[in-house]
Amino acid sequence: MTGRSRTTVIRRMWMAAAVAAVVTTGCGKASNKPALPEQTGPAALGVRAITPATELSADVTRVTGQIRSKNEAVLGPQATGTISRMNVRVGDKVKKGQVLAALDASNVAISVEQARAVKQAADAALELATSSLERTRKVAESGGVAAAGLDQAVIGQKQAAAQAAQAAAGLRLAEEMLRDHSIIAPFDGVITARTKNVGDSVAMTPSTPVFSIVDTTGLEVRAQVPESVVDKVRVGSKTQGTVSPSGARFDVQVAVVGAVVDASNRTVEVLADVVGEPSTALRPGALVELDFSTVGQADDDKGLFLPTQAVSARGQEGFVWVVQDGTVRKRDVRVERVLPGYVRILQGLGADERVLADSSLDVKEGTAVRVVQ
Repeated sequence: MTGRSRTTVIRRMWMAAAVAAVVTTGCGKASNKPALPEQTGPAALGVRAITPATELSADVTRVTGQIRSKNEAVLGPQATGTISRMNVRVGDKVKKGQVLAALDASNVAISVEQARAVKQAADAALELATSSLERTRKVAESGGVAAAGLDQAVIGQKQAAAQAAQAAAGLRLAEEMLRDHSIIAPFDGVITARTKNVGDSVAMTPSTPVFSIVDTTGLEVRAQVPESVVDKVRVGSKTQGTVSPSGARFDVQVAVVGAVVDASNRTVEVLADVVGEPSTALRPGALVELDFSTVGQADDDKGLFLPTQAVSARGQEGFVWVVQDGTVRKRDVRVERVLPGYVRILQGLGADERVLADSSLDVKEGTAVRVVQ
């Protein structure tokens, strides 16, 4: 064999070995690739399922309200004049009947003195007429005075009595006008605003505001309670409030439950009196949370509860999708709405059964499902 022929044979042998190696490697990779399982039926739908709750979180029964004073007023003068004296400043605590400010009343004071003098004169005239009548009666009894004389004495005493009464009324009027020149606290409280100073002129009509006063001891909470919660709230029931953001706690007692639902936000106004001694001072205007989770009858907190989205219902009649053996089954139930976003199961479902969390999913009887949570 020549050298050229030997080279050709070696080249052919090398190419054949290379082809065999490629084929062998390719087959090895194919044999190591995992085989896909055959799908024998429709794919299961991934769903979220829940079981009924036996009690509700207190968070769903908390409402926001605001502390306010039962007594607060804007005070102005009952007369027109110039302020001559200021007795209080903003922040001062005052008592009912205390004089907060006074207007210049020098002319009215003179009128009071005049009215007092007139009354004293009328009282003296009445005393004289009464004594004269008594003497005339004694004389008339012995026949020493004619009947006409006695009648005249009686009429004189009545006229004197009327004049005395008129003078007393005049004095009371003058004294009332003098009191009108003072601004007086109508109840115990704290001065929260003062808009005038000594020397300022004020008018009776329209009344010029001078002070704002708030009673910080008689407090109440005004809250807008969702209509779905308000049936748990009863007059006289007690609960706890929390001041935001301090977290201070205090007790309240429901005093008024509104009779009308606000059509704009579906709430009912509830007023609750602050009772007992709070841990810290409560200020009118502070935002608070009221917890109605413990308000109402004990039976209201018992039962099986589901979120409203888990139940398709109109009124008390509805249904849920129950998960059983990897499929869903339609189950008729009876429910009642108890709180925002929750219903109580009255009939048709057990405590350990699982239902679809969303009843609006596109499923039907027997749909295969796979719980993903």
